[in-house]
Amino acid sequence: MKIQKVFIVIFLGLLASSLFGQEKFDRQIISRIKEEGFQYSKVMETLSWLSDVYGPRFTGTPAYREAAEWARQEMKKWGLQNITLEPIDMKVRGWAAKSFSVEMIEPGFSPINAWPAAYTQSTDGIISGVPLFIKLKFSWQHPPLDSLEKYRGKLKGKIVFWADGKPAKPHFEPFAMRWSDAELSHTEQAINPIAEEPLEPWTSKLSIVQRLERKKRKIEKQKELSEFFTREGVAALIFPSSADHGTIHAEKYQFTGIDDVKAVPTFFIAKEQFGRIARMVDKKVPPTIRLHLETTFYHNPKNNINIFAEITGTDKKLAGEVVLLGAHFDSWHAGTGATDNASGAAVMMEALRILKNTGVRPRRTIRLALWTGEEIGYIGSLDFLNKYVGNLNSGELTDKPLKISAYFNHDGGSGKIRGIYLQGNEALRPVFETYLAPFRYLGANTLTIENTSYTDHEILDALHVPAFQFIQDPLNYNDITHHTNLDVYEYAIEDDLKINAVIVAALAYQVAMRDEMLPRKND
Repeated sequence: MKIQKVFIVIFLGLLASSLFGQEKFDRQIISRIKEEGFQYSKVMETLSWLSDVYGPRFTGTPAYREAAEWARQEMKKWGLQNITLEPIDMKVRGWAAKSFSVEMIEPGFSPINAWPAAYTQSTDGIISGVPLFIKLKFSWQHPPLDSLEKYRGKLKGKIVFWADGKPAKPHFEPFAMRWSDAELSHTEQAINPIAEEPLEPWTSKLSIVQRLERKKRKIEKQKELSEFFTREGVAALIFPSSADHGTIHAEKYQFTGIDDVKAVPTFFIAKEQFGRIARMVDKKVPPTIRLHLETTFYHNPKNNINIFAEITGTDKKLAGEVVLLGAHFDSWHAGTGATDNASGAAVMMEALRILKNTGVRPRRTIRLALWTGEEIGYIGSLDFLNKYVGNLNSGELTDKPLKISAYFNHDGGSGKIRGIYLQGNEALRPVFETYLAPFRYLGANTLTIENTSYTDHEILDALHVPAFQFIQDPLNYNDITHHTNLDVYEYAIEDDLKINAVIVAALAYQVAMRDEMLPRKND
């Protein structure tokens, strides 16, 4: 019997090794991380400071700089190391709306729910007039410049309403949702990183290099359209929001911080109010619209910074290798940037605070990176890549590239982590199966070979750094909060963010303790 027991123990040990790739699993440390993160969390307090007090954190603005300074002081109190605000090399201008209003004053008074478009200039004081409607399909890839020729000479001093998009309608499905077991199982069974039916809409078949090149062409088209309206002397341009229920998406007419366009004063207004005004015009009862906009442009390099902090590694041979945790720190101007992306920044800051308070001594350095300018073209993470890793376009590495074992990115709103996008790196499936095992009971156990797009992890992934974005419950991120006036603290769920911070802390620690760095896709 004793011999049989010995063989059973040996067999089970070999089985576990084959299942989990001989990954080490420190239950005691994970237990301490859970206790600190679940019972003594500061994630919501951090989120409130970043959104309620310092939001929005628009790239290149004093508000962004003030938020960064607060984060630096807070992390200093926590005892983190090497906290720096590192300037980026690219010249970026900031922008802010200082004051604005849009109203209907005839035939009766009605305030209009509106937000200005970024990088648009001020009005010449208070202006008013009857709206002139342009009914053309709007596309930045192919702006209808030829079709606008019929309006040439007719737009001077006009408040132009651009009728584009579908009218508002009732919604019979809930806005907020969590991924079902069936949906997660479907994406887990994917065998192609570029999925035909991806789990999320944030997935592109184009590479990050291709999309950045397309963005450059888009900017040129934006300039052409803006120059047309400027030459024609348009007083203001009004678009309907792309969302229903009074939610304002404020980034469709989207210029950037890295060019010199100053568009005519431009607003997005509630789709329902846009529809009312359009129907009044059709009935030959044109309303009178009164509005004003005061904006400021900033050109101070001090505002253009990435934020870094770390727990320095203790192993002499491995301390120079890095486990990188990241989130973009900037936000759009409507709302306070709570779910996009103060929640990500707060989770990653909290992960380091948890590890510091548990007293762990990681072999590798665990470093936090909070990026500037993700919303206007990944400029913060691109700057980091150019300095420490290599060139995105050529693929050539720097002379001494930073040894990054893994990069974990949090930019999917405030929903609970349900797993990890492997970005085509199948070798990591057994590794992450082990590391996520303590969180299976919380629903965080899905691993998919699929890629996901449109956030900073792609910058590092393009140069073969193991870089990952999390599968997160969408909640109401896609329909309500993403780039809208409702991106506010109230839509962040406390337990979800606590769980996320604990999972990130545990992943970072386990990767930092491995004998080897995580395998690259081209290994």
